[in-house]
Amino acid sequence: MKNIVRLLILIFVFCANIYGDTFADEDGAILYSEALYYKNLALQSNDRDERNSNLDNAIEKLKKSTGSDTSLARVYFQLSDIYALKEDFTSAEKYAELSIEKDNSFFPPYNLLYSIMMNRKEYKESAGLIEKYLAADPDEPYALYLLGVHYYKYLNDQDKSLSYFEREILASKSREVAEYYLENSYYNIGYIYYTNNKFVKSFYNFSKAYNLNDSNQNTIYMLALSAFGYSDIINAEKYAVIYLNKAPGDLIMEYILGSIYYINDSSKAIEHLAKVQRSQTFEGLVASGLYYEITNDNSKAENIINSVLKYRTDLIAPYIAEARIKLKGDDKTEAYNKLISAGALCLKNNLLQAADDLFYKALKIKNADNDDIYYFLAKSHEANKRYAMAISYYKSYYEYSKESNVLVHIGYIHATQKNYGKAYQYFIEASKKDPKNPEVYFFWGLAQMWEGKNSAAKNNLLKAITIKNDEESYYFYLAIIHEKLNEIDNAIKNSKFAIKYNKGRGRAYNLLGYLYADRNMNIDEAMKLVLKALEFEPDNGAYLDSLGWIYYRKKDYVMALKNLLLAEEKLDEIGYPDYVVYDHIGDTYLKLDNKNRALFYWEKSLRLENNSVIEEKIKANKEKKKNEK
Repeated sequence: MKNIVRLLILIFVFCANIYGDTFADEDGAILYSEALYYKNLALQSNDRDERNSNLDNAIEKLKKSTGSDTSLARVYFQLSDIYALKEDFTSAEKYAELSIEKDNSFFPPYNLLYSIMMNRKEYKESAGLIEKYLAADPDEPYALYLLGVHYYKYLNDQDKSLSYFEREILASKSREVAEYYLENSYYNIGYIYYTNNKFVKSFYNFSKAYNLNDSNQNTIYMLALSAFGYSDIINAEKYAVIYLNKAPGDLIMEYILGSIYYINDSSKAIEHLAKVQRSQTFEGLVASGLYYEITNDNSKAENIINSVLKYRTDLIAPYIAEARIKLKGDDKTEAYNKLISAGALCLKNNLLQAADDLFYKALKIKNADNDDIYYFLAKSHEANKRYAMAISYYKSYYEYSKESNVLVHIGYIHATQKNYGKAYQYFIEASKKDPKNPEVYFFWGLAQMWEGKNSAAKNNLLKAITIKNDEESYYFYLAIIHEKLNEIDNAIKNSKFAIKYNKGRGRAYNLLGYLYADRNMNIDEAMKLVLKALEFEPDNGAYLDSLGWIYYRKKDYVMALKNLLLAEEKLDEIGYPDYVVYDHIGDTYLKLDNKNRALFYWEKSLRLENNSVIEEKIKANKEKKKNEK
């Protein structure tokens, strides 16, 4: 038996050394290991007296051991843990605090104190304790995740909760984070956005969670709901079908599919609506209205749809049902108006197939005064990127309206397709028809800027400003043109005018801040400007890139990297990755002496934009790495 005890003690000594516990002498290490041995015996014992005796022996051994601050932090933590096992929480707190005092980056005593405080329902103090730990180790994954959950569940602070879950995700870009924490951080962010009706952001984060674990039914369910929330009916259908394949009969998923098929005028709608219509829910009420319209019980359908639309104006299918009901009646004027209203709602929500269908039905029954249908058909074709058809219908609408802005918009469409000659013809025609319309010169100047004719673009923007001198957009784009012409003083001056006439937008603040930062001038002022821009749009990836670059200029490379990685995340979220952001991240990693990550991001940047400067960085650093070997 003695040999077994000695063997176990040697094992504990070995384990103590593995975890970096350095004691003043060998006796300290042995006492510490003997204490762990007695603690382990206590945990295995079912006899209360024997358990307490072993815990007391462990305490006695620990109090005799000595060592460095690092080892004492472990000793005090073990004492606090043992006192907690003995339910002496006063002593447990005392030794946990002593442990933190010796090593504020050692997490276990914080975790123990957190548990004690939570048992006392000291929710605010518990959060403060873990935040104190994060001051020592800002990217510790468990602590970040814990605070994300804590602020949501116990303090009802969604903003703080979001910030910690987002920090968890950012931490994963530079250190190992358990997949569980990452998946659930994305899920929780998605859920918070969903409860605030931010469905696009919600869907993005649920998608990230799904990519990490595609078997989580809760994630699949929320993907269907969030996609349906912002009328992404393709993805809403996809995930509702996946969910129902695994969990048949869910009425919300049946309602989603029934509504989608109804919007698309599919015969499959009735099957799903029939399953939901008898449920005593709001979804059941909507489903019954749609069901009765399909089965031509129009009186019932109209009563129900009217009731629904009194309380919910955000649902698209009931508006389509209302239009279809009116189309079956005798009043073609009312039917026309309802078809236009429903079509416009579908267009606004990017339901382009449904919008087309409704507008063409309206076209069939229009009277001589209904030429506005050409405008809606033009908008629908433009949204579908059928530009030739869009231009054709805009021309038809112009014959009716004679509005110069219609000519301007046709010119704008030609410019977006790089058909600059055609674009300029329409701008010239518009300027002859309405020479005092500043929008003519503004969009003409934009087209010239896109074509690279910056001097001509500058003249047209100045002409627009001569006519209307308080429009933020005119000064903003004039500043960009001045920058392209390397007229930096004028770029700065016009950025300031854009800020003066700002109407709730952050872009001019960001532009001026970036102009300063990119030239390494007025850095403190640049910081204030970009932070002001972020007050308007906290999730704007371009603004976060500017902030990261300002920190880079200030040589605070850790903060630079945090903001640049967040910029990457936010731009990926909206599907607009930026080669400049990747380049900045690469530069920052190089300053942090992480050449592999620097090369990774420069190469990522080069895949988006062929840039000789970035090519040279890659070549030079690969050569340097080769020579270092």
